[in-house]
Amino acid sequence: MKLSTYVIRRILILIPTLIGLTIIVFLLTRAGGTNMIIGPYLNPRLSAQQQLIEKQQLIKQFHLNDPVWVQYFYYMWALVQGNWGLTKTAIYTGPVTTAIALFMPNTIQLAIVAYVIAMFIAIPSGTASAVRKNSFVDQFTRFIAFVGISLPVFWLAQILAEAFATPTISPSLNIFPLGGTVDANLLVGQSWYNQYLGISYPTHIMMIDALIHGDIPVFISAVRHVILPAATLAFTSIAGIMRYMRSSMMETLNQDYVRTARAKGVPEKIVIKKHARKNALIPVVTVSGLLFAGLLGGVVVIEEIFNYPGMGYWTYWAMMGLDSGGIMGSTIVFGLILVSANFVVDILYAVIDPRIRLGE
Repeated sequence: MKLSTYVIRRILILIPTLIGLTIIVFLLTRAGGTNMIIGPYLNPRLSAQQQLIEKQQLIKQFHLNDPVWVQYFYYMWALVQGNWGLTKTAIYTGPVTTAIALFMPNTIQLAIVAYVIAMFIAIPSGTASAVRKNSFVDQFTRFIAFVGISLPVFWLAQILAEAFATPTISPSLNIFPLGGTVDANLLVGQSWYNQYLGISYPTHIMMIDALIHGDIPVFISAVRHVILPAATLAFTSIAGIMRYMRSSMMETLNQDYVRTARAKGVPEKIVIKKHARKNALIPVVTVSGLLFAGLLGGVVVIEEIFNYPGMGYWTYWAMMGLDSGGIMGSTIVFGLILVSANFVVDILYAVIDPRIRLGE
């Protein structure tokens, strides 16, 4: 099968998956009842009689008295047009699409930093574990992997926050800020920073915006603020990457070309770095796409604990306030990211290993 044909088939499979995602989100928003759907649109300043009239108008506008399949049609039509409704939370009130545009960049920044930390630690550790099989290094890395898989992320976040952002455990360890994306005192009076939302402009990514405006102290502060939540988020992925790297490296070390290189007298360091690890990284890098999507999906708890103004933080407040618009928007976004990551990984696998698209 040609690669183009394989890609087309994967896209055709992707379509019903996305439709299924929208159906689930649609049913979830309807499960909360009429008041949950139209709540963000009601004007609390109106009299009881006026609110009743407005409520009837909104029910008609959203076709809530029509059959469910008719409601779903209008729901999908609104999504396609970019009308994802309104969100009304303690931190932001307005269009859902605007909220996503404001908060998503910070989450992407957090996920990227966490991804870099995870790969930087997990790949060398997994390699060392495979090369020194059954040694102390191997046992230690496997123990860390087991701990990383077992620990609840909310517990780990609380412990790291107490240890490195407060003097509770030791004053000497209190080296990172506890929350936010930057020290707000550095940005008092700056027009490119929204003090209330904790969002910068124009990219909404504090580190990039600080560089754009030439403010190095703000950039340094932004880096310090992202390290602790990113490290916490990365720890949950280090275990998976480390175990996958160890398994892939051990399989590669048993290949004939590695044995041949060793038989020719090639130094062991070169065998490991140039021959074995390079090839062992191929499946690891491919799977890491799914791990990156998983990082984005795990930000809700992390961002809430560290008061980090991203998609997860906004989603938390949407859930706490039973805000259907925010819950719907964040669920669709995270679902799209996961589905897209699966699609990209499938294509990369097909490019790397032609046997996959041949069905072998």
